[in-house]
Amino acid sequence: MENSKGFKYAIAWNQTSMKIVGLWPERDDGVVTKLRGWFSACLIILIIYLPQSASVYCYWGNMDAVVECLSINGPVLITIVKIIIFRYNRKVLQRVINAIEEDWSVSRSDEEFAVMLKTAKISRAISVISTAIWEGYEMSKRTDLDPRLSVGLLHPAYFPYDTKKIRLFVPTWIAQLIATFFSMTAYAAFDTFMSCMVLHICGQLAVVGIALRKLINESTKNNPRKFWSEFSKIVERHEKLNELAKVIEDSFSSILLPQMIICTTTFCFQGFAMISSFINPLAGKVSVLEMLFSIVYVFYTVLHLFVYCYVGDYLSFESSRIGESYYKGNWYNLSVDKSRSLMFVGHRARRPLKITAGKFCAFSRNLFLVVLKTSFGYLSMLLAVKKGSPS
Repeated sequence: MENSKGFKYAIAWNQTSMKIVGLWPERDDGVVTKLRGWFSACLIILIIYLPQSASVYCYWGNMDAVVECLSINGPVLITIVKIIIFRYNRKVLQRVINAIEEDWSVSRSDEEFAVMLKTAKISRAISVISTAIWEGYEMSKRTDLDPRLSVGLLHPAYFPYDTKKIRLFVPTWIAQLIATFFSMTAYAAFDTFMSCMVLHICGQLAVVGIALRKLINESTKNNPRKFWSEFSKIVERHEKLNELAKVIEDSFSSILLPQMIICTTTFCFQGFAMISSFINPLAGKVSVLEMLFSIVYVFYTVLHLFVYCYVGDYLSFESSRIGESYYKGNWYNLSVDKSRSLMFVGHRARRPLKITAGKFCAFSRNLFLVVLKTSFGYLSMLLAVKKGSPS
């Protein structure tokens, strides 16, 4: 696979999904391109978020129905915020995309190319799986209907007009279909592209480690000018990657904290809905299909949280591992001043790069376990409240 094809392989899926909802930063944005993202956000708000929020009033008093409604509307709200943040940070996205394209255009050794391709395959797999599961679930789920809501639509919701009339029902149904597709695509696109950007940095950090390990050879050992030239390139490249990671962290960490909270509450709410359907004798028999949809939804919510924790942990690991790379080379054959210079890279690696949730906590596999533990705690509380409430 050539380097140019490698860039397309790594980025193509994200590019397609983001272009659909108007989030992909074009070099020459036209009026239509600029307005497409805002149109997607407005459509989701007017057709899905507000009508479903109004339906909470109809469900009020029915704890199971309210929890189910909130578990769906929470991710929709996060989707709207994601679109706004992506639109606001278009220049940052363009800068990162240009950096990724430039990295793939540079001639690489087989070892370096294999490392880059490895992270590209991981990010592409995350993109395909996340989008497929989310869209498959959203297009297939069903919700118990309330006679006060507009029925027969993709999402039972409250509209301030009579949707039973065919001239109003058809446009509303089509608008819900389009808004649902935009919502699903935007929700998945943000997370998958974030993982793509972070994993690319991980791959480049590994490439820097390879260059540092191979820095000490017969050519550089006997030629001080060449050694310092190659070493300065490694340090500059390392700092550029650190700066790029900081830009991503500063631009997008603000949405990751509410997303983590939404993931926690959604996992809790959906688990509550599943358990309630089993223990409630008035709910009737739960079909295998309904149970499968609930399990898929919970799995998808946990999957996205795990992806952030995985790539955050991977980034910290690769950034700290650079400090060990020069130990694998023949550093003991260098002069004292050259050996001492390598220590600066090691000291910088002692502060590993991180992706945080609103500067509050760093994503890691340990955080993933903490969030699951917290979710189960909230779930136990809801079940206790339901058990103590009058039937």
